[in-house]
Amino acid sequence: MADPPPGRGAKGPLLLRRRVGERLADELRDRILRGDLTTENGLLKQDDLFEEFRVSMPSVREAMRTLETEGLITIRRGNRGGAEVHPPQLERAGYVFGLVLQSRKVSVHDLGLAVRRLDPMCAEMCATRPDRMETVVPALREIHRRTEESLGDFAKFVACMKEFHEALVRNCGNQTFELLLGMLEGLWYAHEEEWAARTVMEGALPGKSATRRSLDSHAELIRAIEEGDGPGAATLARRHQEDTQPQANLGVDPSVVNAQLIRPPDY
Repeated sequence: MADPPPGRGAKGPLLLRRRVGERLADELRDRILRGDLTTENGLLKQDDLFEEFRVSMPSVREAMRTLETEGLITIRRGNRGGAEVHPPQLERAGYVFGLVLQSRKVSVHDLGLAVRRLDPMCAEMCATRPDRMETVVPALREIHRRTEESLGDFAKFVACMKEFHEALVRNCGNQTFELLLGMLEGLWYAHEEEWAARTVMEGALPGKSATRRSLDSHAELIRAIEEGDGPGAATLARRHQEDTQPQANLGVDPSVVNAQLIRPPDY
């Protein structure tokens, strides 16, 4: 069936002077982002789109290819094929962001510097939340308790420290900042976890005083957040980053960021 004239499709006018496949991709993308289009009831099939929109199969395939390139669907081939729908995921966005950094040969040191500048801002935002005693503080205290229990297991200790900073970001109270810094810190701490695993294998573990100092700095940071001391929380977070990054030799590492460390398993 031939495509309808621009603006005269079954769903009414979309955008003029654009190919039908592009307009169909726009409509499907909007449905996915609204949560109206999922694969809970089965795969998205080309025949169903053909019936609903009454456009040509080449236009349907063009729209599907566009959405697949954007990572919003995964096309499954075969007699029972179709497309799985994937709402946008931070893990995928973080991986693509990491690829951009890697393609530009951004160093791990450069990434660490960004974390050192932004993490204190996040801590200050947590401290100035009026509901911090119900949201931020309980989460941080629980992670801190488990971090104390992990002393003696260095890999687990590093994982708990990562979780602590993820909780700071997650509870900062600003979704845009949460997503942006989440991508940065996700990539940074992936490098730190790789360093921790390598350190365990080589038996070159930091001394007990270093791990205890890191743990104590988190306790101080929790107290500052609990007291609503934004500037103090920012200062403590900055000191913590300046103290711990050189321990891992990541803040001064000249090597290039490795995005493969955060590659989603189904990507």
